[in-house]
Amino acid sequence: MNKRQRSIVEHALKLFLEKGIRHTSVQDIIDRASISKGTFYNYFSSKNECVSALLEQIREEASITRSEMLSGKDAKDRDVLIEQITVLMKLNEKRGMSTIYEELIYSGDQELKRLVLKHRISECEWLAERLVDVYGEELRPYAFEGAVIFYGMLQQLLFTRKLIDGHLHDRRTVASSVFHYMKYIIHSLIHEDTALLTPEQLGMLKGNLEANPIQKNDVIEELRDLLAESELSDAQRDLTQALLTELERVDMREAVVAALLKPFAEAYEDTAEMRQVREISTKLWYYLRQDHERPI
Repeated sequence: MNKRQRSIVEHALKLFLEKGIRHTSVQDIIDRASISKGTFYNYFSSKNECVSALLEQIREEASITRSEMLSGKDAKDRDVLIEQITVLMKLNEKRGMSTIYEELIYSGDQELKRLVLKHRISECEWLAERLVDVYGEELRPYAFEGAVIFYGMLQQLLFTRKLIDGHLHDRRTVASSVFHYMKYIIHSLIHEDTALLTPEQLGMLKGNLEANPIQKNDVIEELRDLLAESELSDAQRDLTQALLTELERVDMREAVVAALLKPFAEAYEDTAEMRQVREISTKLWYYLRQDHERPI
């Protein structure tokens, strides 16, 4: 991002904090930044792209600072990781980003919601890699789930402590406390089969955020292919056909589809089609949760 782009983003951020993203127009940003309309659209195709650039700028600043912190240090040093974790939190507080994130998440704009979710996923991916540095390669298959658990505990503890005594506690102290619990959680993820997130689910989550919404007709075609190309047991065929029939209904019943997903996936455990079926099940899970007002 060049100097001019950064300047426009900074002016936009001030307006977003003053008026909210929804009530800030492209013209407002143009006026505040004292630029022409052509200059704005030379850098950003829309207000949403300007919001995306803002989020990327924060993440880039955090990344640079984190890299500087790690330079010459042992990547396995947990104290270094704790300091790195607090960087983004401090930046967000300094720039007033908690207000921005809250508006994005609770906005009715699906594109804006995906933007902030993508950045949260990126943050968890960064922490997942650093957890592998600290705890070893055997954690890698479960590292993303470990990162999700860590940030969940950290945020809830900070939030609850603030509710109790009215001020934000030292993030480093709270993060250090969470890491005390993480050694038990990581042991459980690796050795006790407690992980809930599969690689297929994580792949679909990222794909769903990056790509267009999942289309029902695409899933229908995958189910038809499964029925046509596979040698299925009676139970597998019945469950697959039941899902297909429900999806083909004009008045598809979401509760019925949701009820069929678990037995459908379980019917294919330890079979050659297991991975394909998991992907279909995950797509349907996301499909049921996305905005059905969009065309399918």
